[in-house]
Amino acid sequence: MPSTYAAHIVTSDAVALGGPEILVMTSPDEPGLIASYPLTADEVPEDVLAANGWRVTSSDTPAAEKGYRIVDVEAVEWEQIVKHVTFAKAQAEIEAGRQDLAWRTALRDAMYDGGSATRLAAAAGISRERVYQIRDGRR
Repeated sequence: MPSTYAAHIVTSDAVALGGPEILVMTSPDEPGLIASYPLTADEVPEDVLAANGWRVTSSDTPAAEKGYRIVDVEAVEWEQIVKHVTFAKAQAEIEAGRQDLAWRTALRDAMYDGGSATRLAAAAGISRERVYQIRDGRR
């Protein structure tokens, strides 16, 4: 039996919700994001879903807000979906590495500029010992 997911369709009419995009979630009420797809004003959301390996299996739920609706979808092209989420995962890992480098650099520079290890540790949510490890490049 195929798994059913919830596609949250946010059009440009839903200004307060961000978007426009389609967010495929584990269910309508859970925050488990599977995939996201940008949506331009001239695209039909069902066509975007189909082009990315999904089939709409239900009609819309009642709209909670103008420009926002939820439909049930199921995967029809798993390889395409897995390729998409693998790329998104790789991008997130690159961003996490960039953020980690920025964090370490800021801590190291703060220590070299005479910052208090105790106060920096509290600000970073780590131990004083860890601050000194980062300052000294001991990973």
